[in-house]
Amino acid sequence: MRSEPFPKYQKYITFPLANYWCVIPVAEILKIVNCPSFEQGGVVELGVVQLGPHTIQLLDLYQLFDGATRTKTSTQSTCLIVLQAKNQALWGILLETLPDLIELLPTDLKPVSLDEHFTAHSPWISHVGVLSKSDDSRTFLQLDLMSMLQQSPETHQRASLTTTG
Repeated sequence: MRSEPFPKYQKYITFPLANYWCVIPVAEILKIVNCPSFEQGGVVELGVVQLGPHTIQLLDLYQLFDGATRTKTSTQSTCLIVLQAKNQALWGILLETLPDLIELLPTDLKPVSLDEHFTAHSPWISHVGVLSKSDDSRTFLQLDLMSMLQQSPETHQRASLTTTG
């Protein structure tokens, strides 16, 4: 009789965004750093951050999820998640708080529907999962980074306008 192998947990970072909890697989993250100040190359209002010799274009997730402007994120950002697209371009996600590290089973997150109605409003979400501990229940949205990083900044802006307008 063969025994079932233990399920393999995968590591994710999780962070609050608007009224949601987002998760990103750790394997998709290049680096997490403190958000640079203006004097250190943080030009958040213009959508870029300079880290040493590298210019990082920002994905404004706050605008995508709740229509907030960059000025809110620029004054409250504490850390920057650095991602690298397939074309080697660097992208960043600003966070107001430090992310947490969690481990989830592959079955904890379910793929979202490819229904046109859903994807038209949330093309950057690939999986959804609800986890309960004690009396706390939390819904996690896994960001589809490949989809987000393949789009141009103008596409991000148009997507946020269609979700808020």
